[in-house]
Amino acid sequence: MAENEAKQEINTDGEIPSEEKIDVDGLQKTLKDKDKFIEERENEINRLTNENIKLKEQLRKEGDILNREADRKLQKEKGKLIKEFLEVLDNFERAISSLSEGETDSLQGLLLIKNQIDTFLKEQGVQEMELEGKEFDPALCEIGEVVQTDSVEPNKILKIMRKGYYLKDNILRTAVVSVAVPEQTQNTDNGGV
Repeated sequence: MAENEAKQEINTDGEIPSEEKIDVDGLQKTLKDKDKFIEERENEINRLTNENIKLKEQLRKEGDILNREADRKLQKEKGKLIKEFLEVLDNFERAISSLSEGETDSLQGLLLIKNQIDTFLKEQGVQEMELEGKEFDPALCEIGEVVQTDSVEPNKILKIMRKGYYLKDNILRTAVVSVAVPEQTQNTDNGGV
């Protein structure tokens, strides 16, 4: 009987009996559906990855913009504070220059303090403008005094009345200067009278 059972499993055509037949077409369709599903998921992953990269780049750019804006505001406020401090420094320098020669101990103490102030300002990026003897530049200085003279080229700065300063590359405070102009010769003609 075992022989009959074995013979029953294989037909004369060499096919498996219909009860045990595998639905190859169905399996192929299922496999194609799963492949399509996997491809769709991979496409979705790629799209989300690209979107994530773009969002990170946008966030980095916005962060850079915010950092630059914050730095700009900080420098502006720092400039305001230092500019007010420069007025105190001007008065301090006037006090030093008004001391008489007999007050050398006081002068030495004040000069030490001034050196500390100068060092602090330098560390903050403050630089004094070097203008004496140079051509007058209205972007850097204001005219505080006009001196008529022919001994110096016209439009040259003769002396600094109030120092000007830079904060890094920006003008912090303009200088007030004395500027040379040519002497005017007085007209003695009186209009032909």
